[in-house]
Amino acid sequence: MQHTFRRLVAAMLAVAAAIAIVLVGSGAPTVSAVSCTVTVKLSPFQVHPDVLCLEQRLVELGHVEITPDTIYDTASINAVKAFQESRGLYADGIVTSVTGRQLGLRGALPAPTAARVTILGDSTSAAMRWYDEANNNTVRYDVMGNSYDLLWSIESCRRLVNLSCTGRTDPGTGLKWKPISVLPMMQTTLSGKLGEAVVIMAGYDDTSITNAIDPIMVEARNQGVARVFWLNYRVSLSYGYGPYYAAHNVALEAAKVRHPNLTVLDWNGYTYSQSAATQTAWFESDKIHMKAAGGLALANWLKGKIDGWRLERCKADNANTGTLAPAVGVPTASSNPNGFIGVSPLRIIDTRQPALGGENGRLGAGRVVELDLDADVSAATEAVAVSITAVVPCRSGFLTVYDCDVRPGISNVNFAAGRTSAGMAITMLNDRRICVYSSAITDLIVDITGEFTPSGDSFFSMTPTRWADTRGNPAVVSLAPGARIAGSHTEIALAGTGDIPAEATAVWLNVTGVGATGSVALTVYPGPCGTAPLASNVNIFTGRNSASAALVGLGTNGSVCIRVGGGSAHLVVDVAGWFQPSEEGLRYVAGPSRRLYDTRPGFPPVAGTVHEAAITSVAVLNVASVSATSNGFMSVKPCGVTETSSLINTAAGENTANATVVTPGTGDKVCAVATMGTHVLIDQLGAFVPPSA
Repeated sequence: MQHTFRRLVAAMLAVAAAIAIVLVGSGAPTVSAVSCTVTVKLSPFQVHPDVLCLEQRLVELGHVEITPDTIYDTASINAVKAFQESRGLYADGIVTSVTGRQLGLRGALPAPTAARVTILGDSTSAAMRWYDEANNNTVRYDVMGNSYDLLWSIESCRRLVNLSCTGRTDPGTGLKWKPISVLPMMQTTLSGKLGEAVVIMAGYDDTSITNAIDPIMVEARNQGVARVFWLNYRVSLSYGYGPYYAAHNVALEAAKVRHPNLTVLDWNGYTYSQSAATQTAWFESDKIHMKAAGGLALANWLKGKIDGWRLERCKADNANTGTLAPAVGVPTASSNPNGFIGVSPLRIIDTRQPALGGENGRLGAGRVVELDLDADVSAATEAVAVSITAVVPCRSGFLTVYDCDVRPGISNVNFAAGRTSAGMAITMLNDRRICVYSSAITDLIVDITGEFTPSGDSFFSMTPTRWADTRGNPAVVSLAPGARIAGSHTEIALAGTGDIPAEATAVWLNVTGVGATGSVALTVYPGPCGTAPLASNVNIFTGRNSASAALVGLGTNGSVCIRVGGGSAHLVVDVAGWFQPSEEGLRYVAGPSRRLYDTRPGFPPVAGTVHEAAITSVAVLNVASVSATSNGFMSVKPCGVTETSSLINTAAGENTANATVVTPGTGDKVCAVATMGTHVLIDQLGAFVPPSA
């Protein structure tokens, strides 16, 4: 019944309260603010009845220990300055409308479960702040401030990395000052406070941003920022730096491929799509700085863009799928020898969907979700093959699939913040259950693709062989050259072709998507081509290449079909072996998982290094590229074999993993070679052994 329900839900999908911990000096105000309000601007040393309310709030936040009164004196001034600095505001001690709003003295603050969004802007975005302060209101701030915990750091003349230029004259002090540039601001004043997202609308006074983007994105990644929204530059020759902005925009577009958690917002295109009258109403004569109406329009546009990402799902308070994971141990259990039976892919969890296990939000960091498969696999099943996907992860991390007994210290899927990543894993069942652990907050999808049972088919290993390639390169099967577009289905003949006999029932593939235009998902399913199941095997970030192993049953005509979703990509398919009914061949023994090879610590070995690991049988391995120094790929084969194949495609600074099956080569070893510098980790998950073993 559960099996039927899951398939029904999957088909339909295809077409609490939290506690906020306040640290003294953190600058994070609580919702339970004092009941009074401050509706006037308060300047240092001013005497005013509203100072009493201000000081009560400062005491409540733990910023100062005083007896509140109506005199805004030195202790309170310093406390306000410290609060302003912690929130990225200019620390002048003046309680403007924005400072008062952030203190919780001008309206309700967002709930503790709201995502934090840090705005780092220069004078081109300052209309969102300055007009509110000049008019003693928070009209523009409230557009986002009612929904998000905002750090509202907007100052004129702010550069990205280089020393900022001298900005405006502060209306409260009469002083001119240089704001802290974006990267130093992230590394000092706002370090550890950036939250779930950063919005950047700065750099209009930089002559080039090419060398600034990567350091800023790396800093955001290192601080666990889920997404960076970077507004591109409104091109105008009416401003002194205007001739540089077109190049700025080209650099941003190129950076999107390098950084999966970077979203470039097309401010240039959006504003120039407006009527001439609207542009005049929004912009000053230089056509980049905004008037009051432009500041309000910008705030509303930004909120619309940010809302779509549901950033609140990246807060730990809202990622409650799973339970706290047990400590890592050393597994000792192994299964009996079993054969393989391919099944039509079945989705057993998708945390994006409440009806498929997502009622408690994303899988939390350091948490493990237990999946009961009793109604989903046959009674004789001892192990399962699954496709697991981390969907738009909030931070970089990894997934581990295991039998719910001892959690092994290995990874099956490695992902980067914002990069949807899929992989294949084989794991034993434990009381009809499997478990999935995540080191970082992410949405999780798990699809069953096959079962290992005593009556299943035997495995026959072969040297990894390039079977199909839509780029027109040599392969066993010739396909019409050309990238496959979204919605296309490509059939690939296997049984009775090349070295694979007609009796084959399933295959071990490595499927690679190359040169993706847009985010692409590949679904591999038994042929002939028709309606694809609700499943994915390979996810490819735009502009990149990505690969994943797939255990796939063959259809009635001995083929598999690959459906392309989302964008377009070339398809490359390698075959590592097949299954067929036979008294000969090999049977799979799952576990125990163990690490065979690890080049860490130290610097990543250089490109071309041959990494050797000893194996004693046809081994099922999970291989990871860690801290890659550049884009590239890694091949993993029996030592001494020269045939063309690839297992892992990765990008600079990222970690990527994939599963493979390998026959012992020269010296009973497997060899891994990468075209980029990278650490290499090799874990053995199981082995295919003769029936008598």
